[in-house]
Amino acid sequence: MEKCRREYARVDVSWPASIFTSAGLIEGRVKNISIGGALINCRRLPDLEETFHVTIDIPDYLFPVAARAKQVRLNVYDSEEGSVSPSYDLAVLFLDMSEADRKVFHVAIDRACRIQPPPAVEAQNDAHTSNRIDNSLLMTVEKLSTDHGRSFKELLEEALQDLIKKYERKGSDKDQSSQL
Repeated sequence: MEKCRREYARVDVSWPASIFTSAGLIEGRVKNISIGGALINCRRLPDLEETFHVTIDIPDYLFPVAARAKQVRLNVYDSEEGSVSPSYDLAVLFLDMSEADRKVFHVAIDRACRIQPPPAVEAQNDAHTSNRIDNSLLMTVEKLSTDHGRSFKELLEEALQDLIKKYERKGSDKDQSSQL
């Protein structure tokens, strides 16, 4: 009997992914995923000798899941008609993920296993909807997370709480001025 090389089962998905590198942001799509890693299709590659940060937009979740990852396999496909660059399937291993993100990940992957929508249908909805976070904001928070050793999600939650407090104060200031 042949031993299975993978530690975790994979599920086919079509989720937007962002790879953050020192050379900039690389957009891609997760083709399949497990708790331990993912296969990401992209048009550019990160430096494959270094680790990098990946965020994955999971449907129905406001915040992306973030992980530090490294390349474990690479498939290169010839450029499609009308495209100058080749396409890459980058297999990554997740090295580090916050416990909160890991929990969200478990639930999302479990749900994706039960409800297998055709990936091509989700790919049509690639345009980021209004509930998605702008990529420049994601890059800023990812850099802060790395620089300060705090989890990506923790920083985003703290920023959200600060915004809520700010707008609650503005609301109470308006109420006080209208009473005068």
